[in-house]
Amino acid sequence: MHEARWIFSFLGRSKYKLYAAYILSVVFNGLLAFNTVIISRIADDVLTPMFEDHAIPTGTVMRQLMPLLILTLVVGLVAAVSRFLSNLFREQASQKVTFDLRNALYQKLGLQTRDFFLSNRSGDLINKCSGDVDVCNHFIGWVSYAMFDSIVMLVVVLIVFFSVSWKFTLCELVLAPIACITALRMGRVVRPIFGEARQQLSRLNTVVQENISGNRVVRAFAREPFEIEKFHKENNKYFDLQLKANKTWVTYSPILETVSNTINATAVIVGSLLAIAGQITVGQLVIFTGMSWMLNAPMSQLGFLINDLQRFRVSCERVHELYDSTVEIHSPDHPVESTEIQGDIDFDHATLSFDGNPILTDINLHIPAGSTVGIMGPTGSGKSSLFNLLTRFVDVKSGAVRVDGVDVRLYELEHLRRNIGIALQDVFLFSDTVESNIAYGCPDTPVENVYASAVDADADSFVRKLPDGYDTIVGERGMGLSGGQKQRLALARALAMNAPILVLDDTTSAVDMETEQYIQKHLRERSKKATTLIVAQRITSVKNADCIYILENGRITESGTHEELLAKKGYYYHVYNIQQGIPEEVNA
Repeated sequence: MHEARWIFSFLGRSKYKLYAAYILSVVFNGLLAFNTVIISRIADDVLTPMFEDHAIPTGTVMRQLMPLLILTLVVGLVAAVSRFLSNLFREQASQKVTFDLRNALYQKLGLQTRDFFLSNRSGDLINKCSGDVDVCNHFIGWVSYAMFDSIVMLVVVLIVFFSVSWKFTLCELVLAPIACITALRMGRVVRPIFGEARQQLSRLNTVVQENISGNRVVRAFAREPFEIEKFHKENNKYFDLQLKANKTWVTYSPILETVSNTINATAVIVGSLLAIAGQITVGQLVIFTGMSWMLNAPMSQLGFLINDLQRFRVSCERVHELYDSTVEIHSPDHPVESTEIQGDIDFDHATLSFDGNPILTDINLHIPAGSTVGIMGPTGSGKSSLFNLLTRFVDVKSGAVRVDGVDVRLYELEHLRRNIGIALQDVFLFSDTVESNIAYGCPDTPVENVYASAVDADADSFVRKLPDGYDTIVGERGMGLSGGQKQRLALARALAMNAPILVLDDTTSAVDMETEQYIQKHLRERSKKATTLIVAQRITSVKNADCIYILENGRITESGTHEELLAKKGYYYHVYNIQQGIPEEVNA
């Protein structure tokens, strides 16, 4: 089974602990059988002669009995210790696999691109990294061990039974094929149900996550009843699938239980008849009745094991699918030497498309180190895609993007991104302190740099008014802060990196004009002049830039300074008049 082989490949050095657990399982079952044999010897060699010959002194019986009783006690203690160590080792091994697997999956998610997250529901990804991994952990820690333990148990008990009486053993095995056929049938029926259930659980998780993340929108539009009904429908589907799986179990489980109980009854009946016929001794009858549970237990567990095995196969396939997902953006095998980046940027015939739809077409522009460039254009014109290419959130389909004359695809990915400070339009703040959010890109930065960056972003004034100042815990996604406050914290986070390249994606859209002017003034006065790309809709955000580029339909249609673009009377001129409230025919 390739799923089991794949999941066991994560064991590493922990495989020796799992091997030890399996060896101890053999020891445990062997000792249990040995203990039963000792008890049979007590019955045949000590108790039976005593009952047949009352003249045997009690002292003689005790001298024969005590060593066997002590041996039984010692064997029992050793068996208990071996079982304890076996459970300990298998649990340690399974937890190590779970730890490494979750790390690997999280790392894979962290390297994925925009397209991957567009094609995968967040609830499904979360479920794969949590619930499905837990099922894999259960398989290694219990299911696989229980299957091995059951096989060992069967082998041991059959060896002992055949060595005593082949007639008795064959009578016991008559019902075994029924149990096996029933279990296999149940496995085939229940597996697709489990697959549907895992998919439905992912959809249920997605609904919950979306509702939690968008609860303000839900409340604003009074859509609570709709969201509750949507959750109810998805939850009801999951409930029905679980009932369907349970119905399958209820259908087949009584057959397995009946076979198991019949085996116990057969052991007593057949064993007693053989003893009466003189074909086995009383001690051998003790072996049959005392060890019949070792034949019965695997039969009774067969349904549970098949059930859990099918759950594992479904979950493991889902986890394996995520683990094998292709990472489209990664560092080159032989990156260029990590040198200090100055910030000189070139877009050389850069072209980008998604699913065959052109986003950027033949972009050519040069941004000298230390300069400030504004980028404007209609919604959907590809403005944000420019810095997506620069940071390698996506790669060009043709052409190249260069930093300091080096294609960005040749840089080590972490080195490239650590030299680009980004304040995104969609602000995301972590549930942590304000200070930690600002220092997120450079956690070792001095606190003075955090404060200075907050001052430049005009965030210091409102942060110090928070209950615990910079130690205030920001709510998830910045809950409790206004849009403008979140934007200023995002800008402070970008500035704190002191990177040679700074990208501002509509960073001041939610702040007032006075605040925007304050921020622009402080950006110009910063001691370290970064190459700055400002993506904006406001003329005031870009009018002081060294050069302004206009993007329309993925192409650069205008470029120049504020005055030069006004003189061209194109898109920029049109937007300027609208924002200033100037009728174009009057200004012409």
